[in-house]
Amino acid sequence: MDYGHNASSPAIIKTGKMVPMQRILSFLLIFFTLFLVGCQEPVNLPSLTTPLPSLAPEAEPMAEANPEPTLLPTANPTPTLLPEPVQLTATVWEDLPQVPILMYHRFNPNPGVYVNNYTTNLADFDWHLSALYDAGFSLVALGDWLQGNIQLQDGRRPLIITFDDLFYADQISLDEAGNPAPYSGVGRLWAFSQEHPDFNFTVALFYNLGDKGYANHYANGVFTVQEGWRGARAEAIAWGIEHGAIPLNHFYDHPFLNKLAPAEIRWQLEENERALREALSSVGRQDLAKYLPNILALPYVVWPATEEGKQVLFDYLSPEGAPVAAIVEGDSAASAKLFQAPFAEGFNRWHVPRIAASSEAIAVILEMADQIPAASHCDLGEFLANPHVLPNTISAAITARVTSGTCPYGYYVVDQWAFYVHEDGIIQYTP
Repeated sequence: MDYGHNASSPAIIKTGKMVPMQRILSFLLIFFTLFLVGCQEPVNLPSLTTPLPSLAPEAEPMAEANPEPTLLPTANPTPTLLPEPVQLTATVWEDLPQVPILMYHRFNPNPGVYVNNYTTNLADFDWHLSALYDAGFSLVALGDWLQGNIQLQDGRRPLIITFDDLFYADQISLDEAGNPAPYSGVGRLWAFSQEHPDFNFTVALFYNLGDKGYANHYANGVFTVQEGWRGARAEAIAWGIEHGAIPLNHFYDHPFLNKLAPAEIRWQLEENERALREALSSVGRQDLAKYLPNILALPYVVWPATEEGKQVLFDYLSPEGAPVAAIVEGDSAASAKLFQAPFAEGFNRWHVPRIAASSEAIAVILEMADQIPAASHCDLGEFLANPHVLPNTISAAITARVTSGTCPYGYYVVDQWAFYVHEDGIIQYTP
């Protein structure tokens, strides 16, 4: 037999014999496997009677009946709020804002009757409103003004209206449909604001609940007190707070503060607040009390006689814990002393001036209307808010508009922020 080389049957020569390649490969495979096993650590295989370890987290024992599903915690249990784009427009006052504050008391619905500093004919009141509106005036809330939140429509001048010695039905009444009655001062103001929306609707009502009844029935120009007057008064108070006729503290019995001891002054304030909240509770609207600013008006424009008595006013906190924002005075003369914005130098919130609202005083205000700044606006562009635009972002946008000449120097009010821009830079005033 010829044992020469054959390409299809490779072989190895050993001791003179030829070994088939298939046997050689089998031998090498066994040897290599034994070599690998010998080089590894010994492995302990689990017993068939021992449970295999689970890869899932340990679960609580399941109840036998009606098991509740287990909610696994997530990495982000609260969804992330994405910033929303908002368009910001600033109210701009090129000069320091200042405002006349009118002081009314009682109203008489009968035309042609005699009036004085404490009673205004509703026909005259209508004329006051029309003349002031035509001169460019629109209403601002007293509480907003004190916070520097002074915003109006383009070209409008600020005006604040207050009533004293509430609550009388000729000052605020609701009709059978629950709307402000046209035979009351608030009703006339409401009707005018509905006809002229850019006049706005807001009025400060300084109340004394300790010395007044409420005539809840009106017929042929005559008010009378009838059963249910407390409920009618409470409903009118609640309507006012909801719509912008805001009750503010004028002391319970309208006393001369210079005749009271400090403890008596404090009682007058606290009892007035208690009575108002009791009225709101009687109609299920005690929730409205939290919206009331803490602003005081001096009865008869008389201060306490002692420093201790004055300190009672400065330190007084409302039942909701709000500090006194301002103390309001008054002027019986037909003068027109204006009240400056709170970011004015020398601003004094303890002596807020008012003007007795006679027809003569209205005429004086109309003559000086051009001296009272009017509002303009500056479009600041679109911003991302989460939840608010930061003041430094607003400041930068204002500076850019002024530098480019798009908007003027002056006082800028954007939401709750107020800034003053001048040639040397920008100042943030509030909050």
